[in-house]
Amino acid sequence: MPRPSSFRAALAGLLTLGVTCGPLVPPAAAAPVAEEQDPLVVRLDTISPVLPRSGDVEITGTVTNVSDATFTGVNLHAFSSQTPILDPTSLAASAAIDPAEFVGPRVTVPGTFDTVDTLAPGETAEFSDSVPVELLGIPDQEGVYWIGVHALGDGAVPRDEIADGRARTFIPARPSGRRTQEASVILSIRNRVWYDESGAIAGTERWARRLAEGGSLDGVLDMAESAGSTPYTWLVDPAVLVAVVRLATMGNPPRSLAPAETAAGQEPSPTETPADDDGAATGTPETLTPSAPETSDPPTEEEAALAAAASQWLTRFIGVVGSETVLTLPFGDLDVAAAVRNDPDRYPEALARSAEVMRDLGLDSRMAVAPGNGVLPPEAIAATPPSAAILLGDNAFALPPSSRSSVVRLLGHRVLLTSSGAEAGGPGPTAPGDPLALRQRLLSEAALRLANRDTAPLVVTLPTVWRGEDAASFFSELEQPWLDVVPVDDVADGSAADVSASSLVYTQADLEAELSPANFAAARRAADAAALLDEVLTQETTVARQVSDEVLVSLSEQHRRRPGLARAAGQRVEDSLRADLAKIRIEAPTAVTLSSDAGPLGATLVNGLDQPVTVQVHVTTDGELTLTGGGVRELGPLARSVVRFEAATSQVGVHNVRLAVTSLDGVPLGSSDSLPIRAARVSALIWFVMAAGALVLFGMIGYRLPGQIRARRAELAAAERAETASDVERA
Repeated sequence: MPRPSSFRAALAGLLTLGVTCGPLVPPAAAAPVAEEQDPLVVRLDTISPVLPRSGDVEITGTVTNVSDATFTGVNLHAFSSQTPILDPTSLAASAAIDPAEFVGPRVTVPGTFDTVDTLAPGETAEFSDSVPVELLGIPDQEGVYWIGVHALGDGAVPRDEIADGRARTFIPARPSGRRTQEASVILSIRNRVWYDESGAIAGTERWARRLAEGGSLDGVLDMAESAGSTPYTWLVDPAVLVAVVRLATMGNPPRSLAPAETAAGQEPSPTETPADDDGAATGTPETLTPSAPETSDPPTEEEAALAAAASQWLTRFIGVVGSETVLTLPFGDLDVAAAVRNDPDRYPEALARSAEVMRDLGLDSRMAVAPGNGVLPPEAIAATPPSAAILLGDNAFALPPSSRSSVVRLLGHRVLLTSSGAEAGGPGPTAPGDPLALRQRLLSEAALRLANRDTAPLVVTLPTVWRGEDAASFFSELEQPWLDVVPVDDVADGSAADVSASSLVYTQADLEAELSPANFAAARRAADAAALLDEVLTQETTVARQVSDEVLVSLSEQHRRRPGLARAAGQRVEDSLRADLAKIRIEAPTAVTLSSDAGPLGATLVNGLDQPVTVQVHVTTDGELTLTGGGVRELGPLARSVVRFEAATSQVGVHNVRLAVTSLDGVPLGSSDSLPIRAARVSALIWFVMAAGALVLFGMIGYRLPGQIRARRAELAAAERAETASDVERA
C-alpha cells in the first residue's frame, strides 16, 4: 500500500475538511448512515465499464445473507452520483470515504431492479439489473461517477431507507473527441515462499489451492490468455517459479548434500532423459531443484496431484510467455531498501540468482526493481545496476513528477512511474484488489488523464491474487476506442524528464516498515553454516546455493507484515545445517594415564552423514602437555576412523585436553570432547633407588638361599631315617 508523503497528507487533509466531498454528497439529500455491519453482502460480478451516451447500464452480481435472520423481498437497486469527479486527486479522496456514506440516489423505477423473494441465513442469490442511463441522473459531462447497488429487504428489522447491503465502484463517462489515452498493464507473479527445516517447499496445501483451477496462480494465466492481442508485460519473482519447479518434482525434494552432477568428474552416467506423456523432458536444471531422494515409497495421491498441477502450470506459463521479455525481480522479491542498508551483498546475489533461473528456464528477462509500496530510498536506487528497470509509484515523490512520458531520470537511472492511484484499487466495502474494482479504477484514472489533457501514459502493476472467473474478462473490458493499451517497453523508451533526488519521499514510516537488521543477521548465520557444510563435504555440492535460495526468500518484502516469522525461518535453516555438521563428531576415551613423559592416545572420528567428508581435529591443552598427530582425515559415508596422537609432557599431574572437529580452515563444526591425561613421569634418582633395592634384594636372596636349601635337605634326610626305623620295628 502507498506510504505517507506530503502529497498524501495533503489529500488526507482535504478529505478531513470536506473539500473534495462537497460535490459528491449534497447536504440536503444525505441519507442516514448505517452504524453496524450490513447483514447482506453485495458483490458486483459485472458492470458496464463505461457510461454509455444512450442505452442501459448492465450490472450483475450476488447477494449473500450473513445474518441469522431470513430476509424476504430483497430489492437490488442501482444508484449513482449526480456530480462528476474531475481529477485524480479527488478520485483518490473519494475512494477513501466511508462505505456507508451517501454518494447518490437509488433508481426505484419498476423494471430497473431485481428482487430476491427469500434469502435464508448463509444463502447466496444472483441478481441482474438493467438501468437506462438517463434514469441514473448523470449529467452529460466528462468525469468519473459513483455507481453501485443497494440491497433492501425485510429481515429482523422491517424495511426502511437504510440499505441492508451495498457495493459500489467508479464508472467513467465516455471521453469526447478523438484523442486517446495510453496505458500499460503489468501482470505480476510474486508471493511469499517458505521452506521447511529440511529445505523442501513448505505450505504445500496453499500451493495446491493456488495452482488449482480458479486459484490465484491459475487466475493470472487465465487473465494473460484472455488478453488476446492486447499487450501486457510480466513482472515475476523467480523464487515462485523455482518453488513450482520443485513442487513439480515428485516428492517435493528436500535439501540435498549429494554431489553436484555438473561438477567435473562427478557427472552421472549417460542415460536417456525421461519424458512425460506429452514427450516433454521431466528433468530440470540442477540449479532449480536438488536431486530427488531415492525412496521406494510411492507418492501419495496428494503429492502426485500437486506435482501434476505444478508441472501443468509451469508448462502453461512458459507457453504464455513465449519469446516476450519478462521483468524479473530480485530473487525472493528481496526487500531491496533493507538489503542495501543491512547487507549490501544480498542485492547483487539476488539479481544474479534471478538471471540464472530465467536463463535455465529458457525465458528472456530483464532485471527490474518494483517495490510493492512504490517507494525506494535514494541509496537503493543508486545501488541498482544501470541496466535494470526501476518502477516507482508516483507516490514516491513529494509531488508526482511532471513527465509527459511517465519516465524520469533520477540518480543516473531511468525510472518508470506507475500510478499509485490506479493500483490502490476501488472503494469499499468491496476489497480494493477485486478485479472489477481494479479495472474500473484503471479506466477512471485513464479517463481523467484524458479529460485533463495529461498525456503521460498510465502504467499499472496488477496484483497476483486473481480468481479465474474474474481474470478472464479483465482485458476484454479494456477494449475502449479512447484507450490505447501499449507494451511497457514502448513507455519505458520514451524521453525522460530530469528529477532531483531531493524530490523523493521516504518517510520514517517507510523506514520502520523495512525488514530489520535481525532478519539479515539470521540470514547471514544460515548462509555461513551452509558455506561451512559445503567446505566440509569432500565432493562439490550445491548445498550453499540451495540455502542461498532459502535465505533470500526469508528476506522478501512480502514478509514485512510479519518479520518475526521470517527470522524464525532463517533460524530453522541454520539449526538444520548445524545439526548436519554435528553429525561429524569426535569420541575421546574417558581418561588416559602416561607411565612416562610420552605416550600414545587414540580417539574415534565418526561421520554420521551419508556423504564423504574431509575434516581435521583441533587440539587444545593447558600448555604443559603437547599432542601431535591427527592431521587431515577423509571419512566415507557413515564411516568411523581412529585418530592417533602422541602425548608428551615434562610436568607430572593431570592435564586437560579438548579435541574439536574443524574444517580444513580450522572452523569448528560443533562436535568436541574433553578428557584428562594423567602424567606419572619417574625421575632418574627414583630409578637408581629402585635398582639398588633390587640388588640388595637379590643379594639377600643369594645369601640366604643356600642355607635354606641345606636345612631343607637335612629335614628330608631325618624324615627318611625315621621312616626306615619304623619299618624295621614293624618287621
